[in-house]
Amino acid sequence: MLNLITGQKAKFTDVGIAQQFTLVVELMTNSAVIDVACFGLDSQQKLASDDYMTFYNQPKTPCGAVSWQATNQQQRFDIDLNKLPNTIDYLVLTATIDGQTTMRELGASKVILEQAGQTLATYHFDGSGFDSERAIMLLQVYRKNEVWRINAIGQGFSGGLSALVTHFGGEVADDNSRSTQPHSESALSTDIPDSQSKPFNLKKVTLDKPGSEHRINLTKGSSDHLIVEAIWIDNGDASANNDDLDLRVGILAQNGKAISYVHAPEQSGSLSRMPYIEHQGDIKVASANEPGKETVLVSSDIAKHYGGRVALVFSVYSAVSNGAVSIASLQPKMRMQYKDQIIECVFNIKASPKAKSNLVYTYVIGIAIIDEQGITLQHSGETSKRMSEATPQLAWKGDKVELKINGAPMFKSG
Repeated sequence: MLNLITGQKAKFTDVGIAQQFTLVVELMTNSAVIDVACFGLDSQQKLASDDYMTFYNQPKTPCGAVSWQATNQQQRFDIDLNKLPNTIDYLVLTATIDGQTTMRELGASKVILEQAGQTLATYHFDGSGFDSERAIMLLQVYRKNEVWRINAIGQGFSGGLSALVTHFGGEVADDNSRSTQPHSESALSTDIPDSQSKPFNLKKVTLDKPGSEHRINLTKGSSDHLIVEAIWIDNGDASANNDDLDLRVGILAQNGKAISYVHAPEQSGSLSRMPYIEHQGDIKVASANEPGKETVLVSSDIAKHYGGRVALVFSVYSAVSNGAVSIASLQPKMRMQYKDQIIECVFNIKASPKAKSNLVYTYVIGIAIIDEQGITLQHSGETSKRMSEATPQLAWKGDKVELKINGAPMFKSG
């Protein structure tokens, strides 16, 4: 077993580390709440996208290479480097304190690298190496000359999570805090350059259980649209012809009689007239480096246009002609954004075990109920029956909606 000290590096091949392993973080503290995150960085050590920051509010990367869970005093990151896109060369494990406590108060803590239940490397540290810092870069897994390596960084920052995001080249949305330079550059393996990227939202909410929901508040008089994306990954086989999902939106006003649908390319809709929803186009592929994504825009005034509450059901559909792959292999999720508010409904195989079958073609990624004040987004995870190409339907039951996947099949022509 390798006992790492701060600044020490080692090749995976020297330690016997394979491509699949777990990083276990144990932090000893009396009262502080400490969050642990894993940043996925590109070859320039810049944050690739907000999808590659894995933490309690976003427990899994789109490719499935990094996943987070907390158990008792441990935070665990299961890592499969085989699934990691080749655009990601660094995984950096960090810890940040929520509040004004400093890392000096840490007791005997450690990061453990486990593989198949066996400890291969351990990095021990405590608060004696820190002063006023509220964030630490703990450990780095990185690729150099096509060889994966490990680096015990142990470097503190005075700022918190937003300072780390900024240091990794990100811009934090609606956060006026500035990144604080490390107290010592000697422990860093390489310099991380400053850069500009799209704002990173630290307030993103993730829903992963059926029935869980979150409310987005609408700004009166705003012209901002609601952006809804269906995102899925390459299923990992050698074919590029079966990674195609189609996003469909069912619309039912509370005072309406029948559900209508928006889908590409036949019924793309409009933002300026009924249905006040517009599909942005059909996407037919996903790759290891770039997930598939279909997008719809929803007018923030849709409830006003319909004269009352409107229910929307968002589903993804994979036809028999697409190669009959399982929904689970594509890991679909839904991302809803209004201004700086983001909610994601992520795929949960425990909630949708039927989706493992390649004979299930429809998966409901979320249901939204919209009034003039706001939007309530609900996780669903419901699937169609095996060998059925039925379409999801809604029915109002008082102030709630009932979902049934029994509508007539809809086939796209191209």
